[in-house]
Amino acid sequence: MKGHARNVMTERVTAVGPDTPLEAVARILVAGRFGGVPVVGPDGKVLGFLSEKDLMTALLQSSNADRAAGDVMAREPTVIDEFETTDAVMALMRDRQVDHVLVAREGRLVGIITPLDVLRFFVEHVIPPPPEVG
Repeated sequence: MKGHARNVMTERVTAVGPDTPLEAVARILVAGRFGGVPVVGPDGKVLGFLSEKDLMTALLQSSNADRAAGDVMAREPTVIDEFETTDAVMALMRDRQVDHVLVAREGRLVGIITPLDVLRFFVEHVIPPPPEVG
């Protein structure tokens, strides 16, 4: 497939800061129907990723929902450059079995790629359109 990560990614990304309470993150995930959120610093640099599974585990282990996102986030999220090829993105998601790939420009978050983004790319650019009826 031809293209770059920026052709597959969702640009409008909801992110949280490392000091965001888990209670607020839970509300964001539920309201947005997200599987997780990137955690970024004030300069937009990627610090980590907090998945719904990580959040659920943290909330089940402790009734303290005031803990911060930075305490629970994965500190080594999968981050790629916006000009990484789409083939490399697909291979990365398949080989590492990750559902969220963060897209960065000079370390700053500019997008996210999820399985739905990949499916949308296939439907729009790879799979032939259905035959017209009529």
